[in-house]
Amino acid sequence: MNSQFWWFVSRASGMVASVLLVLTLIWGLLLTTKVIDRRGLPAWLTDLHRYLGGLTVAFIALHLIGLVGDSYLTFSWADLFVPFASSWKAGPVAWGVGAFWGIVIVEGTSLAQRRMKRSVWRAFHFLSYPVALMAALHSAQAGTDADNPVFRIVSISLIVILTLLTLLRIVYVRPKRAVVPPGTTADPTEPSDERAQRIATIEEARSGAARTAVAHTASAPLSPPALPDRLTSDPSSRPPDRPRAGPSQR
Repeated sequence: MNSQFWWFVSRASGMVASVLLVLTLIWGLLLTTKVIDRRGLPAWLTDLHRYLGGLTVAFIALHLIGLVGDSYLTFSWADLFVPFASSWKAGPVAWGVGAFWGIVIVEGTSLAQRRMKRSVWRAFHFLSYPVALMAALHSAQAGTDADNPVFRIVSISLIVILTLLTLLRIVYVRPKRAVVPPGTTADPTEPSDERAQRIATIEEARSGAARTAVAHTASAPLSPPALPDRLTSDPSSRPPDRPRAGPSQR
């Protein structure tokens, strides 16, 4: 085996992991900002964000194994998991250690998403942005291929796309879901603003009809209950009056 095999493995896997990390963020932003509409897409495309995150973790693990197996630069496991423990470029390596623990938190909370409150999960998921920043600093300062023109062009292009989508995500306001009243059907092709306006018109018409019915009931005069016809038309059909008891019968 070539003595530089693990060195090549660590370099290649590190570059692939960096690109996959940025692609994971880009695909997630394309879906959340509605640049790509999920409707009509195959299930594997909508889940591509999760698949890319899993591939990123796999190549990060391969990157760490390659660094430990390399004989040119000796790294211990403590150097890879503890910030500033490495004697070789402690600062740039620390950026990589921070990115590693950040992505562990992001991926771990994503696996436990169904057991967590959505607000808590979203707070942890936003760590993806500082993770991407730390990974970029690690690649630029510690990576031996930072001066490679192909890697530089790809990295800069992806960072520009990620920055633009992040700005779009900041100014993007997610439309509120309109609750469809009972008895109406929702058209999936209808724009959300038109659907909300139509539902509001239906609700206003229903509330107006209910107010009219209540007002009519309140203004109607109260009348005594009607007696049966047989008691009002024929006096002989009325039941005889009971005799009043005398003093001796009391």
